[in-house]
Amino acid sequence: MSYDDYDMNPLRLALDLASVGDGTLSADEFAAAQWLMFADHGYPATTLSSADAAALAGLGRALAAVLAQPDEDAFIDKLAGLLGEQDCRPTLTRHDGVPHLHYARDGAPLPDWMGTMAVSALVRYVCRNGRSRLRRCTASGCGRWYADTSRNSSRRYCSHACASRTTVAAHRARQRG
Repeated sequence: MSYDDYDMNPLRLALDLASVGDGTLSADEFAAAQWLMFADHGYPATTLSSADAAALAGLGRALAAVLAQPDEDAFIDKLAGLLGEQDCRPTLTRHDGVPHLHYARDGAPLPDWMGTMAVSALVRYVCRNGRSRLRRCTASGCGRWYADTSRNSSRRYCSHACASRTTVAAHRARQRG
């Protein structure tokens, strides 16, 4: 078992929500990227009502606004404010057979659960690692938020697909030139 998954999966959730909030990730792409996280926590895809979708879109916009904040102090203040809006209650759970910490109770309404998981993960990441590795993908037409987990902090793309697409486009441009 990798404890990194327990930290990184909710962080990816937060960054994907922010990408939905700023329009760089569609709701369908978000659902496809996060379906396993939902299912593992008892939220099948069919539970996303229009009210839930609207609440999550609002959370996504709030997360995107925090991440886009250029001033470090304002970033921390806005992140603290967003954390204060969540119903964070640390809970020891073993829904998958392995005891681990959740910041929302099992079975909470989806927007509450997702907000608490996402915001608390972002706060934990920033407290441990700072914000310098929270970046936007530089691939043309993408711009999604991601966390650079490379050893030398050199990652520029949110996924292998974006890196490959950029490399192929550069190769083709050189061949034409």
